Amino acid sequence: MRILKLGKYKGLVAVLALFLVGSAAMLVTNYQFAVRAAESLTAIRGISAQQLQPQVIAASAQLLRADLGNRRYLGRALTDLKSTVRSFDEALAGLDRSATASAGRAGPFEFAPLASAPSQRSLQELRQVWGDYRERLKPIIDFTGNPYVETADRGTQLSAPGLKLNSQLDEAVRFGVARHGEIAKLVASLSANVESETQTRASQLRMYLVAGMAGAVLLFVVAFGLLGKAAARERSIVKAKKETDDILHTVNQGLFLLDKNLDIGSERSEALERIFHRTDFDKMSFERLLRGIVPDKTLETALEYVKLMWGERVNEKLIKTINPLGEVEVSIDAGNGQMETQFLEFDFNRVHSDGRMSRLLVTVIDVTRRVELARELQESQEKAQAQLDLLLHILHVEPRQLTGFLEESEVAMKMVNSILKEPAREESAFRAKLDGIFRQIHSVKGEAAALGLKTVESRAHGFEEALQELRNRHILSGNDFLPLVVKLDDLFGHLAQVREMVSRLADLRVAMAGDSEGAMPADRDNNDFGPEGTLVQAAPNLASRGAASVSDGLESSLKSLAQRIASEQGKKVKVACVGLEQVPNDYRRAIKDISIQMVRNCVAHGIEAPAERASAGKSPAGSITLKFEGKGAEGFEFVCQDDGRGLDAEKLKQTAVKRGLMTAEQAASLDDRRALSLIFMAGFSTQEQVTRDAGRGVGMDIVRNLIQELGGKVGVSTTVGRFSRFRIWLPAAAKASRAA
Repeated sequence: MRILKLGKYKGLVAVLALFLVGSAAMLVTNYQFAVRAAESLTAIRGISAQQLQPQVIAASAQLLRADLGNRRYLGRALTDLKSTVRSFDEALAGLDRSATASAGRAGPFEFAPLASAPSQRSLQELRQVWGDYRERLKPIIDFTGNPYVETADRGTQLSAPGLKLNSQLDEAVRFGVARHGEIAKLVASLSANVESETQTRASQLRMYLVAGMAGAVLLFVVAFGLLGKAAARERSIVKAKKETDDILHTVNQGLFLLDKNLDIGSERSEALERIFHRTDFDKMSFERLLRGIVPDKTLETALEYVKLMWGERVNEKLIKTINPLGEVEVSIDAGNGQMETQFLEFDFNRVHSDGRMSRLLVTVIDVTRRVELARELQESQEKAQAQLDLLLHILHVEPRQLTGFLEESEVAMKMVNSILKEPAREESAFRAKLDGIFRQIHSVKGEAAALGLKTVESRAHGFEEALQELRNRHILSGNDFLPLVVKLDDLFGHLAQVREMVSRLADLRVAMAGDSEGAMPADRDNNDFGPEGTLVQAAPNLASRGAASVSDGLESSLKSLAQRIASEQGKKVKVACVGLEQVPNDYRRAIKDISIQMVRNCVAHGIEAPAERASAGKSPAGSITLKFEGKGAEGFEFVCQDDGRGLDAEKLKQTAVKRGLMTAEQAASLDDRRALSLIFMAGFSTQEQVTRDAGRGVGMDIVRNLIQELGGKVGVSTTVGRFSRFRIWLPAAAKASRAA
């Protein structure tokens, strides 16, 4: 049962309680005195009425004796005497009962005058005297015989009983005459005692009433004083309440209190309504407030956290570090049927009252703008860092390679744009468009990876993810290709940014060369040295570079690509290139794309980790060899070989079944040669997870298409655990020009 807390009014309530108790006591006392006074008055009247009874009894006895002497009838006189004696007996018995009953009463005004010592003495003496008198009257009032006898000579005479009665009457009359004054005096004394006791109690009651009235006046004075203080406090509270309301109306933070049942209190800031776009907070639980605007998992965690805050033993500062609502994304109905995304920050602080925790103060801040600014800042920093990284990457790329990449990428982007514009209605046409776009984007991605242009590579990788998502759909339509236009525009814009940066570097080189003419020697590659020896690469000059320079650049790119992939996968690799300077111009683009894809596949799929190679008795670093050579009129041969784990025909068939490229029965019917050809199927990859270097099943499909377009062919030889070799035959350049 909850105890009523009086708070600031307990003093006033105590005064009022005292006043009520005092008034009740006075009323009860007055009532008791009135009752006792009425009883005393009755007793006085009864006692006064008994003062003459002894004389009446004596007179009745004398009258009875006279009647007896005159030989008259005694019946009436005896009856009167009996009645008078019985009346006095009853009066005396009543006084005894009153004295006995009043003796058990308690309290200052539960007075008992007949129980007082004087009254008790008078009663005792009265009982004794009356007892003696009663003993003498008893045979008289009990007389039942015939007091007379008739004689012939003397007429009516007293009989023997009559003589005895006469003797008893003489004695009773003598005793009554002698004692009736004493009895009357004792009765009068009792009456005086009762009257005196009553007057004494009346005087005490008057004093008590005066004291009660004085106390009541004092209580009224105290009550008015307390009321004044309460009014002052109330004014102070009203003022504080107004100030609190002003604060709650003004602050931009949402403020409210949570009780132990996690219900929201009645006092809250007005900003809470603006933040949550609602006003129905009365009797709302914290769970209901968050339900629907945060994920269920977040809500569950938040409720557990708030319950922990109620644990007195839990360190408040420590638990604040795990606040799941420190910065939470919420979706709130803005009132127009649209969900508005905001970021809110909840802060919880314990509120203590009388040394015990009573509430949780919750502060809610809309930090959406802060989060947006932080994101904008982060994006700006990332963009600046990306531009810096891009600049550093550009500075490390051989100018001719970079220029060639930009020109080829632009051609590829235009090709993608043309493919996107091609009309298509059938499913096969849509699939063909996807394959064509995939080939172009994958080529750009591969060369960007080889050159170390990570920003271009990441955008191309994102483009591939969008393409793969379309590939996985069962049915395609023209509208499905619209998002690709945005991806293409982003990639176009970024390549234009790279081109702009290259152009500015060229302008910078010209400016620096003009400022330091004759002061800085040129290096053997026609690069200039800028201030403090900084290398400033020469502006691209395609005519001044030979095939050897192109091959050197490709070899360097392939080695960098291999080292980057190997480093990410915890592997070691060495790349050797032979004869790349012999690649004719008609094949240069194709050989570059094929080389990049081959190196990526060798490192990602073929080369083992150092520990695995060590257990197989191999050197820690894997070996990849690329060799291009002319075969005279027969054309050209391009070989890519690694000393990795080789190709397992059975594993290839299992992968094809797992990816849904064929049934288990179809796979079982394949021989090893046909099983090895599975690696050239679109969508085939032994990689479980998609990365930027493997997993889509696109690379070898593109290699196969390039070789087919060039009119060439490819052969695969392998030994499980030892090596894999890809041998590509290409026709003479003049023969392949049409295909190119």
